[in-house]
Amino acid sequence: MRKRLLVIVLATFAHLSFSQEGEKEPQAFSFSAFLDLYYGYDFNEPISERRLPFLYNHTRHHQPAVNLVLVNASYESGRFRANLGIQQGTYVSDNYANEPKALRWIHQANLGYALDQKQTLWLDAGVLPSHIGFESAVSKNNLTLSRSLIAENSPYFETGFKLGWQANERWYFALLYLNGWQRIKPIPGKNKPSIGTQATYTPSDRTVWNWSTFLGTDQNLEVGTNILFSNVYGTFSVGEKWKLIAGLDAGQRTNQDMANQTWWGAAFLAQYTFSEKFASALRLEHYSDPFQGITFLYGQVGLEASGVSLNLDQKIGSWGLLRIEGRYLDSPQSFYFNSIQDVSSNFFFLSSFSVFLN
Repeated sequence: MRKRLLVIVLATFAHLSFSQEGEKEPQAFSFSAFLDLYYGYDFNEPISERRLPFLYNHTRHHQPAVNLVLVNASYESGRFRANLGIQQGTYVSDNYANEPKALRWIHQANLGYALDQKQTLWLDAGVLPSHIGFESAVSKNNLTLSRSLIAENSPYFETGFKLGWQANERWYFALLYLNGWQRIKPIPGKNKPSIGTQATYTPSDRTVWNWSTFLGTDQNLEVGTNILFSNVYGTFSVGEKWKLIAGLDAGQRTNQDMANQTWWGAAFLAQYTFSEKFASALRLEHYSDPFQGITFLYGQVGLEASGVSLNLDQKIGSWGLLRIEGRYLDSPQSFYFNSIQDVSSNFFFLSSFSVFLN
């Protein structure tokens, strides 16, 4: 199946390369493709195939692999729009492990209809990109190659209904009715819906503020679990060279049988563009979930870690991106338990080559 998807991607690349020449008018249909190849080395040399249980991108140690291969088709005409994306890769194997195999191919599958003539009020339904956070599964859209801890431990996708309103050039609001925390298949047994909200303020083309929330659950009704989650971030362009992002997550899980479990995390990213082809980004981050509210390490402990990463990017024309990154994480708990000693620090080297057509 993976070979078939690779063939589809290559065929799409070829089709888009020829069809884009000579196009002068916007088309109702549009297609995009993305392929992210990577190699990573964990200096702790873990014996398991997947290096850390709380990471979901670029997780394989000491072996070339495909993190994500994605083909996406979109249609928009008048007051109607639709998106369908199919995917494969180690990101899919790790992040969609709880979904049926037939549904793991779905990156997004949604329909939308504008409820007003000006097309400022849209109702979308289906499998949607997450309304939470500043990073996506498509690495070329992120300042850093690897994802921050707050991104890896909050939803990348969601399923349900989204009512979005572009109030004006500065303000956007959304209300979501979801079937759970990052799920396609509904929660087994009796369950209640989850609610999401989003407010985005764009005072200028150089500054964006976003606040997203989630109130719901990731378990069936009998367990009595509720999750209250909030994400705030800001993105800033400083001059022509600098891009800055600061994000903060805070969550609480309530359970009938135990005390409340709270967690929080923060990340700060700064990217400097040297030239049209070269850029570098630094990330500082911290994550605290000592009571396993949403994450876990090997054993019965939650994740507490601080980290720093530095990457260098090289653009290759309008179709490729070469990236290398070094990342260091430190924790009071053990990341791995090997035959010699508990390891509470982690250094990881990561390289990626991605090709894409938009």
